[in-house]
Amino acid sequence: MPTVSFRTLGCKLNQAETDDLAGRFLRRGWAVAGPGEAADVAVIHTCTVTGRSDAKCRQAVAHALRLNPGAVIVAAGCYAQVSAAELAAIPGVDYVIGTADKYRLPDLIEGTAKRRVPLVAVSDPAAPVAGCAEEAAGPAPEPVAGGRTRAFLTVQSGCDRHCAYCIVPAARGPGRSEPPDAVIRNAEALTRRGFTEIVVTGTHIGDYGKDFPGGKPDFSELLGRLAAVDGIGRIRLTSLDPDEWSESLLDTVARHVRICRHFHVSLQSGSDAVLRLMQRRSDTETFAALVRSIGDRMDFFGLGTDVITGFPGETEAHFLETVRFIQSLPFTYLHVFPFSPRKNTAAAVMPGSVPAGVRIERARILRGIGAEKRKAFAQRAVGRTMDVLFESGVRNGFLSGFSSEYIRVEAQAGPDRVNRIVRVRVTEAMEGGTARGIPETDSGGDG
Repeated sequence: MPTVSFRTLGCKLNQAETDDLAGRFLRRGWAVAGPGEAADVAVIHTCTVTGRSDAKCRQAVAHALRLNPGAVIVAAGCYAQVSAAELAAIPGVDYVIGTADKYRLPDLIEGTAKRRVPLVAVSDPAAPVAGCAEEAAGPAPEPVAGGRTRAFLTVQSGCDRHCAYCIVPAARGPGRSEPPDAVIRNAEALTRRGFTEIVVTGTHIGDYGKDFPGGKPDFSELLGRLAAVDGIGRIRLTSLDPDEWSESLLDTVARHVRICRHFHVSLQSGSDAVLRLMQRRSDTETFAALVRSIGDRMDFFGLGTDVITGFPGETEAHFLETVRFIQSLPFTYLHVFPFSPRKNTAAAVMPGSVPAGVRIERARILRGIGAEKRKAFAQRAVGRTMDVLFESGVRNGFLSGFSSEYIRVEAQAGPDRVNRIVRVRVTEAMEGGTARGIPETDSGGDG
């Protein structure tokens, strides 16, 4: 039986698509190797959101070649889409497969023999993609990684926004939504496979349905249907931009306790002047108003965001605006990235370049603020009773998992509590924003 391994870099959508690819190989009679195991075919699912991402992808290719120099090496995904020649030039790479072609991998790979010349398959990313709808009714494979408690559910891919810094539209093409009935069937299949948490993912999940006639169903309506699926323990949302939120979406989230009280809302800068340079669709007041609206509906929730430091034209005054804005809102963690110019984006040729050292120092400052906010959030959890999905085996007598609000919680409990949502009374905040508590009873959803 031929074997295939996967190494995934980048976003949760990439991970969801890797799971989809693995299922397709399994249905063809392949076996999936575990992390670090040698395989006949090694697939590196690439990311290109920053220059550092590109470098990590090249390092992953090199690692796969060292692990098993006789393996067929496949570089697939976003970096392969926009920089196919760079990957094809690496000695030992056999296939370079872009975003619109990666679902054809089982057909494109001609056995397990290495190629003398790399096969490059990079179609227009706007071409129809055989995503989750194609095989939704097929037999669901067993989970690729044993013991997992959460699964990714892709509802949408592609982007129509064209922010000045972002290469994603070139890598993934325009927004395309999966048919709603296919999404629901896939969610039902994941619950039958024993996953307790469903992570709804896509490039811009809040844009779901905008490519449908009349824009219906929209994301709020889809989310309401998902929350009603029998067997789902809880639903976690991935990142949304501020303008993707609507009153109906806010109401849907507040109404269903199965939907995690954890929201990742992309900011990028706390300076309106910089947001305009970035060609973002919202400003700081829109962002702050959204956070107030969430707070009006629930009193305790996790709030994360992304921030870019050192965007071209960002002055010290602009950066201090960002610091003050972040300090003013109840963020519970930050994802901070120094600006990385991407070729063929508007920002790559903008004036006002910020020195690399300044970008890195500003990122360091914001990461420090994020660490303090994460720690303070864990402190606020002390005394509360939270729903925790335990996801790992017993270590020193403790299980570990995440609360609905995205706090990592440890508690003394037996292995029978793994992959179950348990009520835990938080008694202690620890270093790094982790909490400890005492288990009470298992928790259910709201139906």
